[in-house]
Amino acid sequence: MKTYGRISILANFTEQEILEASKDLNKLDKIIVDILLNAKPIHEQNRIETLYLKSYYYGDQDIKYKEKYTREEINNKIVENWAYSCVDFKKTYLLGKPIQYVSLDDGESKEISQLNKYIKYENKKALDMEIYEDILVCGRGFRYTNKDQKNPPDEAPFEIINCSVEDTEVVYSSGMKKEQLFSYITTDMQELIPSTNDKGEVIYNKHNYQEFTVYLRNMQLKYSDKSGELKRVEKPIPILLNEHVINEYYVNRKRISLIEIGKDLFDQINNIESLDADDLEQFVNAILVFINASVSGEDIADIKALGAVSINSDENKKASVELLQGTPNSSNTQINYNRLLNSLHQILGIPVASEYGIESTGDTGKAKLTGQGYTSAGIRIEGDETMFSRCDFNSLKVILNVCKMTPNSNIKDLKISEIDSKFQRDMSDNLLVKTQGLLNLYSCDIPREYANALVNLFSDPHAVTQAQQELFGDQVSQLQGKQSSEGTGNSDFTKEADKANEQNKKITNANEMNLQGQ
Repeated sequence: MKTYGRISILANFTEQEILEASKDLNKLDKIIVDILLNAKPIHEQNRIETLYLKSYYYGDQDIKYKEKYTREEINNKIVENWAYSCVDFKKTYLLGKPIQYVSLDDGESKEISQLNKYIKYENKKALDMEIYEDILVCGRGFRYTNKDQKNPPDEAPFEIINCSVEDTEVVYSSGMKKEQLFSYITTDMQELIPSTNDKGEVIYNKHNYQEFTVYLRNMQLKYSDKSGELKRVEKPIPILLNEHVINEYYVNRKRISLIEIGKDLFDQINNIESLDADDLEQFVNAILVFINASVSGEDIADIKALGAVSINSDENKKASVELLQGTPNSSNTQINYNRLLNSLHQILGIPVASEYGIESTGDTGKAKLTGQGYTSAGIRIEGDETMFSRCDFNSLKVILNVCKMTPNSNIKDLKISEIDSKFQRDMSDNLLVKTQGLLNLYSCDIPREYANALVNLFSDPHAVTQAQQELFGDQVSQLQGKQSSEGTGNSDFTKEADKANEQNKKITNANEMNLQGQ
């Protein structure tokens, strides 16, 4: 199956028109029913493709249906599941450590701390990894965030639930803003309807229908086609938050997944591995060719059982038995395999291990980080960080509103504009060069916050700068101190500066020797 991303559902309304229509339920029902009926074929297509991609991710890949037209008994179907490997690397690389909410300034630090405690209690780290997996596999994910429905409530006043990707949709306006109108979740239902047959026996017929749970900004509604006509079946439930409680997560506008981008290469690698196994098996199970000799089926069976053959030959008509086989050329196959694997990793922005697991002369220091793709992976993943934060922003608005509406939540004044999301990726690669660069920036009197952000060593440079301020006080000019020491003969600063310069020289020399000698 060829797929190229999920289709977004659009409607020719603005959100304001939907909210105005909610004052008249009959008018609102007509609008929503029309949108749901028009969206049904799009949702079904998205559902089929989503289920296919999920199955592909877990190993039910196209190679399983490979057909072979010669020697059909030798037909290996090997799945080398690089789709799973690539998705697993991406989600662990970006979200292996939890997202930390930090303050953009020095205010409301206690409320930020309380927010992070609630987030930890709700196990948002695991939920973020799951929804990012949905994005990588299916192109998108959906999250439900609302006031905690438990009675009595638990430690966090809100609840976070990841919705089923194949059953959830978000409807957007077709206007320039593409604002969210509402979301809905479909549920497949079934009932048994009793009837009497000609013999007077009671039989039960299955009746399948669907229910649609619709979430507007201000209310929740339920529709069903159980009667054959789609209509509302329950009274509306108010949503006091006045926010969309279901939000869509995605990392590109087309909602195309990592698996779809790499699928042709995944399939080709599987095909090479399967054909390679076929070739090897055919070599081992080569065909016997009898020249100037006749054998029966029983003779062939005896040959297989005994492992030997006896044939008659004379001077005029010599008989012989040979194996019809070709020698497998694994070197050519390996070259093609490596080429595909390298292309796959470059396209998806994933580091690749050294060929055959052996380090080459350049696989050390900066050369290893650049050559194997770790530097590229770090740059490429920043785009996913930005898009994920954008989608998470909508869920965070709901969380803050719930906290502010809940007594004793200890979050009353915190604003969404004061919060920044920090992805705690491992930034310790090339550590010596980064710390050396940081020392040089400090020695040039670059302000700490700019220097800390520039070297890409900390996930939260602002927090590091604050900690430095608390530990060491205000930043002191190094250049001014150096000039003062030269004029007054202050040897303490000179000694420290010489020590730092000597350390920098040693680090530089060690790096150069490492790159030249390996």
